[in-house]
Amino acid sequence: MTPSVPETLAALEHEQWAHWTKHLLDTLCDRYALPADDPEIQRWRQQIQTAYADLSEHSKASDRVWAQKALAAVADPLEVALVLEYRECCQHLRDPALVNPGWWVGRRCLIEDLAARLGEKGIRLEVSPPPAGRGR
Repeated sequence: MTPSVPETLAALEHEQWAHWTKHLLDTLCDRYALPADDPEIQRWRQQIQTAYADLSEHSKASDRVWAQKALAAVADPLEVALVLEYRECCQHLRDPALVNPGWWVGRRCLIEDLAARLGEKGIRLEVSPPPAGRGR
């Protein structure tokens, strides 16, 4: 089973954190001649080497917080754009002067399908149900 987008981002967040922390520890140990066998340094190095899948749920929760922040930075503008497109389609479909609403119905269906597919990947978007009237 493919992991959800939020879980994939959380794993990537852990990988990024581990990379940065390794660099930081290496720099501090070299610059300040910290002993490699120091228990605290060993604890950090152990966590760096632990794959995300093997972390405790408590540790994963911390990565998930940052994953949600990253996802919000991407999903919020996407949601706004899709909702605006969706509203435009619905507005055109309510226009009694519209002779052939097929294109707008198709466009609205594409937006609804995209929102559903993103939802299956763990990205929740709120696209309102279609208004009563023309179309579906």
